[in-house]
Amino acid sequence: MDGLHDPLLQAVAPRLPPGAGLITDPAQLAYLATDVYAQGQPLLAALRPTDAGQLAEAVGTLVEAGIAVVPRGGGMSYTGGYLAARQPSVLVDTGGLDRIVEINVEDAYVVVEAGVTWENLRRALDARGVRTPYFGPMSGSHATVGGTLAQGSTFHGSGRHGSSAETVLGLEVVTARGERLRTGSAAAGTAPFFRWHGPDLTGLFLGDCGLLGIKTRATLRLLPRSAHIDYLSWQFAQPAPLLGAMAALARAGLPSEVAAFDPGLAQVRMRRAGLGADARALGNVIRKGGLFEGLRLAAKGRRFLDPDMFSLHVTVEGDSAAELAARVDAARRAVAGLGHAVENSVPRVMAANPFAAKNAMLGPSGERWAPVHGIVPHSAAVRLFDALQALFAREKEAMQRHGLFVGTLMTTIGAQAVLIEPCLYWPDSHNAFHQRTVDAAHRARIGCPQDNPEARAVADALKHAIAGVMRAEGAVNFQIGKFYRYREGRDPAALALLDAIKAQLDPKGLMNPGVLAR
Repeated sequence: MDGLHDPLLQAVAPRLPPGAGLITDPAQLAYLATDVYAQGQPLLAALRPTDAGQLAEAVGTLVEAGIAVVPRGGGMSYTGGYLAARQPSVLVDTGGLDRIVEINVEDAYVVVEAGVTWENLRRALDARGVRTPYFGPMSGSHATVGGTLAQGSTFHGSGRHGSSAETVLGLEVVTARGERLRTGSAAAGTAPFFRWHGPDLTGLFLGDCGLLGIKTRATLRLLPRSAHIDYLSWQFAQPAPLLGAMAALARAGLPSEVAAFDPGLAQVRMRRAGLGADARALGNVIRKGGLFEGLRLAAKGRRFLDPDMFSLHVTVEGDSAAELAARVDAARRAVAGLGHAVENSVPRVMAANPFAAKNAMLGPSGERWAPVHGIVPHSAAVRLFDALQALFAREKEAMQRHGLFVGTLMTTIGAQAVLIEPCLYWPDSHNAFHQRTVDAAHRARIGCPQDNPEARAVADALKHAIAGVMRAEGAVNFQIGKFYRYREGRDPAALALLDAIKAQLDPKGLMNPGVLAR
């Protein structure tokens, strides 16, 4: 049965608090039950509360009735992070918790509700001349702070400041018991200005994929916005010098953002509409860098990039013009002899359009997209990249037969780590998430392939094979969800502690069942 016709929901609905935002429309539930990659079990209903107290009361009511609760942020997961694994399940859409509670420039922190998007947070902070050290994934127009902290993420600011978790000072979390739990200094009844006051409980809820509770509020560190920024790009004939250059830059703490493309991904980008056709991208470049810069990029497009080479694009920041010049010079010296410099148009456009990735979840001819990533130390990066290329060589015939192709994105995370992310593309129909999230005009321009279950099955098998290669090479992951292996090979004492914490917070096991379960 659907919606309010279900007897269980009929019994529970009157006990939910006013303002919980009960959703029973079948079309809306079908959309909420779908992520970028797959569809989960059908949902009994969904909630979109606008107040953490409402949410806590609703969660307590649902769990008491034996209903699983599945938290959802902006929906940009591709690992089943918010897909229901059992029935009955009610999804909690945290997008209604969208207030920026406090911007405290004096004490260098910001308090936000979990449903605030990174784009909206950045807009508010820009007006105050500050930023968070990590300031969001490339999908930050939709990705929320709470969803990002639950899943783990990297990109904007990660070159110098690490992953999303390293920006957090404290959290408020609703547990399966319907309790509101605070971490960091706020748990001591004082201001939420500091993370460390005894054992760090904040870290338990970062990267938990919603296993331990629903994040309702986060306190993040603030830094002054840098007024001195430059952009650098290089190309490389082989992956080893590219990864060597990335490691040298990361160890020196030079770039704020790092994006590297292998030839496969470079060709995907070249097949997409050029810079000159992207009015919004150019408009943002003009607003940020002036009319001359926008016209220069429109004239050059992407013609300066050789699609058969690897490319590296970085953003460098400084607190003064002199510091910026010194850092740019150091970056050039670090890469000297490994690659050759090219036009810096790509990082300029990325900086002017930091959250423009939602349309990139479909290929240049409407293909479906699925990324798989692994995070390794710099010393293991070339070995992992080569192992992945060996896998693709073994699967070449099947990939060609079904129209699959792969492009790889790479970035660094602080000084220690590199993330390698092969992106699979295959011809297949678009799901409910694509239809609602990708711009309609963009979907009309690129087209939609026919339903292709055979290619989908080959892509899924390759996705799992990639994750297996990464695991064999010692990689770890963000966005573990219901896809990556978490429990396999884990230290037994650490796993026992996690299970004990889970049992304390969620004795019935009804908070996002299935995540971190493999």
